[in-house]
Amino acid sequence: MTALFAFDPASLMTLALLVWIFSGIACGLLAGAARLSSLISGAGSMLACAAVMIAAVQMLNGSAPAILTLPALPYHASFSPVNALLLLAMSVTAFFSSLYACAWLANARPHQRARTGLSGNLLLAALTAAAISANAVELILMMEIAALCAYFLIVQADDVKSRRAGQNQFLSGRIGTLCLILAFALLHHASGSLDFEVLRHTTFTPGTKSLAFLLALAGFGLYAGIIPLHAWVPQSHSSAPAHIAALFSSALMKIGIIGIVKIGLDLLGAPPLWWGLLVLLLAMLTAFIGGLYALMEHDIRRLLAYHSLENVGIILLGIGGAMVGVALHQPLLASLALLAGLFHLFNHGLFKTALFLGAGEIEMQTGIKDMEKLGGIARVMPWTAVAMLIALMSMAALPPLNGFASEWLLYQSLFQLSASQVFIARLLGPLLAVGLALTGALALMCIAKVFGVTFSGAPRSQAAAEASPAPRAMTISSVLLALLCVISGVASPWIIPYFAAVAASVLNEPVLQAAGHGAAFSTTSAVSVPMIAILLLGMPLLPWIIAMVLRGSRLPDRSRGDAWACGYGHSAEMVVTATGFAQPLRVMFAPLYRLRQQMTPAPLVAALHRSGLGTFCRRLALIELAVLLVVAFA
Repeated sequence: MTALFAFDPASLMTLALLVWIFSGIACGLLAGAARLSSLISGAGSMLACAAVMIAAVQMLNGSAPAILTLPALPYHASFSPVNALLLLAMSVTAFFSSLYACAWLANARPHQRARTGLSGNLLLAALTAAAISANAVELILMMEIAALCAYFLIVQADDVKSRRAGQNQFLSGRIGTLCLILAFALLHHASGSLDFEVLRHTTFTPGTKSLAFLLALAGFGLYAGIIPLHAWVPQSHSSAPAHIAALFSSALMKIGIIGIVKIGLDLLGAPPLWWGLLVLLLAMLTAFIGGLYALMEHDIRRLLAYHSLENVGIILLGIGGAMVGVALHQPLLASLALLAGLFHLFNHGLFKTALFLGAGEIEMQTGIKDMEKLGGIARVMPWTAVAMLIALMSMAALPPLNGFASEWLLYQSLFQLSASQVFIARLLGPLLAVGLALTGALALMCIAKVFGVTFSGAPRSQAAAEASPAPRAMTISSVLLALLCVISGVASPWIIPYFAAVAASVLNEPVLQAAGHGAAFSTTSAVSVPMIAILLLGMPLLPWIIAMVLRGSRLPDRSRGDAWACGYGHSAEMVVTATGFAQPLRVMFAPLYRLRQQMTPAPLVAALHRSGLGTFCRRLALIELAVLLVVAFA
């Protein structure tokens, strides 16, 4: 037991896993005591997240990569820089989600509190164990447990929408797991082992490598939500509690992304060129379609889920660029692209968690997720409005926030790709840069839609008019995440070297000098995010100072009143709606929107959601989770 109180990464990881498990069980047993059980679950999860953060920072700050057995647990863990980065990205966002959960669980029904507290903590424990897995058996087992916990978190509400969302996630997860089993079974047949260290040093035939890569890409892609393997994502994010939906985006889907990094750049050796090109094309499709579908949504959490798909595509642009760089023997391109992808993976978790938690605050105080029925929320929930505005600006990659810092590096990697000597790379580089710019434009439109329709104007329903500020723990969680978006953007020149070191460890290349003297740069250009922040603060400040000095008493202070409506009396019906805002794009891209309906015909949907199949899936999920937990503890 003394080892559990040590501060080395292995002991801290053991402590975190045990705290998650026992605090979740305690929440389930004490669900009748609202305050006590919610405090045990939320505070216990925050303690576990803090332990994981400390362990991850230690691993990033010089601890040598190692494979160890965790103290008191029969689990072989791999401590490497890329695993540490994944742990840090998951635990930071999970910490604030757990703070939010303290207030949410206290207001939930006892049965819902028990299920969410237990399944949520088990989800985090399984994802953390998957992040440090040292062999394929552990990875698949923990990902399967995490997916089953996610299923029970989705189907809490006894309604048709919730059951359908859970059934989609259950079927997608099982197909993903089957693909991963087939991929690693193929590798085991060729190498005789499922340990990642053995696979890493085994030479496979080109056919074996390519088939295993395609199977693993499908399996990890289902978890990550790559389009067209994304069917479970929007419904699941809308049906689960808001802090759980945040974990889906910031943790569960990130496991799939890091899995693609491992299989494409680490375990199978140098990838052929077509692997990277395939990932780049899927990435661009995911980013553009995700952003386009997001603009059509009125359910604020479905909208954010589609934007998670957009950002998954942006992250994969970096990963695909790195694979192309390795295949073309261009270490600068590979290092810069992978650095950009990993940095955006971390940044996306921050701003997307802030957005989901803010949306959860609005839903809890109004009972509404449909933006058409909101409006005027900024007057009654100002701190939530500010936090969501900052997170939305970060999502749209506006300077000086963290989304801009990582996407700037990604643009630089695409410019490097366009300078390649290979024709297909010279062709794709500019096209992908234009596509990334288009997704940025869609994200900017989303800022206007979400913030304008939800927070501005007049309330469109009685519930919106009578809304009140959310519990303090919820508001603090979203505000602190928004503050981290600002800090990680302004301080990006000092943060980037850590991500560059992680990228170098994956590629076995020297560390890329992508930051220095307060600026992030490549061989072609440089940008100082701190200087941008200073200029953006100074630009509105200077005119205000001039006006205050020169106006004297000639100009009275402005008075507040109704918005000007061309001489007519202002009414709530005049305010722009979410439908009207997106209507031009709906007309312009009508064939793409019809494609979704054509790809999911009504008879197929009806067959998949028969009540008998849903009941079978629910019972099978319960049996499978019980068996896998016994196997995991054994």
